[in-house]
This record gives sequence, structure tokens and C-alpha cells, in this order.
Amino acid sequence: MSSLKKMRRFLRDIGTAVILFALLAALYLLPPDTSLAQVEQAGVLRVCLPERYPPLVTGDVEKPGFDVELLRAITERMGVRLDLNRNSAMGRDFNPRNWRVTRTQCQMLAGGTVDSSRTRSFLDVTQPYLHTGWALVSPVPLPLDGARLGFYPGLTGLDRIALSRYLKEQKARAKVEQSLDAVGSKIEAGELDGGIGEVLSVTALAVGKAWTIQELPLERYPIVFGLWRGDLTLKRRLEQVMTDLKQDGVVRDIAARYGLEAALE
Repeated sequence: MSSLKKMRRFLRDIGTAVILFALLAALYLLPPDTSLAQVEQAGVLRVCLPERYPPLVTGDVEKPGFDVELLRAITERMGVRLDLNRNSAMGRDFNPRNWRVTRTQCQMLAGGTVDSSRTRSFLDVTQPYLHTGWALVSPVPLPLDGARLGFYPGLTGLDRIALSRYLKEQKARAKVEQSLDAVGSKIEAGELDGGIGEVLSVTALAVGKAWTIQELPLERYPIVFGLWRGDLTLKRRLEQVMTDLKQDGVVRDIAARYGLEAALE
């Protein structure tokens, strides 16, 4: 082997060793993940969620919402107390960066967090427990051609451009409304033929009414809990508990209370 080749191999080996050393040093210097230990030591899991986003968060004492009941079951299994921090910004905007939540306020986010690229740019997420998408709610099965529809986007980060394109192709007439209650009132008054919105919220709108819900043939999205990046020990414990609750039928029982069996993951 020529001297030049020996030198090249030597330099390559040295370079590889330097890279490995740097990686090991970086791992060694990283602060330990104490996220689960902090929760267990304090005896409380703090969760930020909207003030109201039925059926996930309702504000009703008897039926506080799917997410609230699931969180209670999770914290009971973990042996810690649940502390809910209501955040009004989460009900007005679907971009997690605009919610202005901090670690001091909560260790976890709930109440309609969608697993999307935008969410993952800001948070880590758990395994999904529900799915959502766009849906049509109406008193009777409704063809979209020429239908008068009220549109309420909700707080989740679903693709509104794809929905708009689909409604135009179907020749539906959609108008943005300020709330789901407004959509429901106008349907009952005959001003609208139906409403378009995120499937979980329109399911809540139809509770107690003999209305139909039709999921639109557009992308579906996983509903997840959000966590701070790097909180791996807390995430692993949460996912272990969630898996156990699914296997024990607890998650399905909670879903049945809110008519969400079809949305389960």
C-alpha cells in the first residue's frame, strides 16, 4: 500500500473517531430527562386544554368531556392528581405556537391537539387515541350540490384549502359561522341545510337530535396529547398507561358516553 493511501486511511479513521467521540460527549453532557420523576415527586400532572371544545372538553360537571375523563383515568392509574389549566387561546387558534403555553403552566396539552407537521414543529406527541376529519351534519342525508352550509373550522389544524376545493367541486354554498351553536341554530331555523366542521365537534352538535353525520372523503387526522420535546420518560409512561386503558376497555367505555366509538383509533 502506498504511503498516500496509508495517510488517507489514517486520516479517515481519525475523523471517524473524532465524530464518535463528539457524539458520545454530547450524549454524556445532555441533562437527564426527569419529566416523569418531577410529576411523580410533585404528585400532580398539569394539563393545558381549551375552556370548552365539545365533546373533548365540555365544562359540564356530569359529563366534562372525553379528554377530561380519559385524563382522569390516566392520572388515577399513575397515582397522581390531575390539575387542569384552562387556556382560552387554545379555543381560538389551531396553531400551538399561538397558545403561549409554558412548562410552568402544564406538562401536557389536551383538548383537540392534532398530530400534524405544524404541531410536531413545536411539541412531541403521544400515540393517537381518536381520529378526526371534516364532516357534514344535517337533519337528513344531504347532497352537497347547491346545499346551503354553515362552516365552523374549530381549533384543529385540518386542511381548509382541501376542504374549500372539495366544496367548490361539489357546488356547495358554504358560509363561515362564528360558532357551532350558530350553525345549529340556523339549521333549526331553516336558514341552512347543514353544517360543515371537524367531525368530533359536529358529533357533539348532533347529540340529542335525529341528525345525520357524514364524514367527507378527505384526509383524516390523529388526535393526540401534546408534550414538551425531550420529555421521553413521561411520554413512555403515558403511552404505557393509555395502552393498558385501551386493553381494559376503559377508553371504549368513555367513548361510548360521548358517541365517539367510530372515532376511536
